[in-house]
Amino acid sequence: MPAVSVAGAAFVIEVGTPAVQYEDQVTSGTVTTTPTIVRTKTLSSVAFDQTDINSTVSLEFLYDENTGLFDALQTAAAGANTVALVVTGAAGYWSGSSMSIESVETTFAADGIATCSASFTGPLTFT
Repeated sequence: MPAVSVAGAAFVIEVGTPAVQYEDQVTSGTVTTTPTIVRTKTLSSVAFDQTDINSTVSLEFLYDENTGLFDALQTAAAGANTVALVVTGAAGYWSGSSMSIESVETTFAADGIATCSASFTGPLTFT
């Protein structure tokens, strides 16, 4: 199967209810799905059962001051609110209706380009 290359700017991030779309500012991101596996010793071997599945999303994006994605995430985190999160790109579609915000961070670099990162955890569906 050939590899698929997707530019980060091709991703659309939707946050909140009602959903607000943020485009063309994602510089990188990671979606991780982690199943919880329980190992049980049986009489003849070992059984492995999946008991849960959790997803995390981390995003790196350009700082957009207090008018866009950074402000929306900062406001939701300060209010201890979960967010609806949709990540759409050529490589797939992930959606989670109740993602918890783990962190929101801003970095101001010497070159004058400010960037942000955010991480989320919760139930996420890939289609």
